[in-house]
Amino acid sequence: MQYGISTACFYPQETLESVRLLSKSHVSCCEIFLNTASELEPSYVRKMKEAAKETGMRILSVHPYTCAFEPFMLFTNYPRRFQDGIEYHKQYFEMMNVLGAEIFVFHGDRKQGPLDDREYYERFAVLRDLGKTFGITVAQENVERCKSRSVSFLSEMCRYLDGDVRFVFDNKQALRSGVDPVSFVRQFGRQICHVHISDSTSDCDCCAIEKGSTYVKETMNALRAVGYDGGVIVELYRDLLKSEAEIFSSHENLKLL
Repeated sequence: MQYGISTACFYPQETLESVRLLSKSHVSCCEIFLNTASELEPSYVRKMKEAAKETGMRILSVHPYTCAFEPFMLFTNYPRRFQDGIEYHKQYFEMMNVLGAEIFVFHGDRKQGPLDDREYYERFAVLRDLGKTFGITVAQENVERCKSRSVSFLSEMCRYLDGDVRFVFDNKQALRSGVDPVSFVRQFGRQICHVHISDSTSDCDCCAIEKGSTYVKETMNALRAVGYDGGVIVELYRDLLKSEAEIFSSHENLKLL
């Protein structure tokens, strides 16, 4: 497995500065969470690439700032807006090619979205196929506020798309959806291509990873059992942490589990 950190952990620090910090800290790989449109501009993308290249840090994945707009852009009943939304994603895939990132993190429609499930799957397939032309894997994340919170929804997605779908697995989002993370991994192990991970306690479902964490270790063992060998990215919320140091200690503790 490849153990890394998401720039999202440092929000609202500017994305480029977070990439520089991770690189200087000799983190081997990362996920870039873009926060605004100007971060797609070629000059900005080159700066992120140069920052990572200084220490050989790999950029595994990109999380789009438009994830909050995906219901409006891609799951609209206005066809022209859907086409524009698909076209807009070419900018993401082009910048990912520059960065060497291969996984695009996708949230999808909100759980109350108006389109039926089959229409959802077909629209996802349009974006998935566009990604393939750039060498990019568009991967559906399980997210509590989205339709992807449901195990039955994801299971039917696999069936409807003949298995041609990949998932980003997020253990905190599984918990928030009432889904056991280990059970999720066992069911969808073959489809998982990327992981967001954090620790959990009775008081907080997204906290720094403790040394020897039984909860995280069980999840990691489940991933190993299904033969997973992709990226495992520490994704924490800065406002739930005591200090920035907890981000880096989580990364070190993860590698020991």
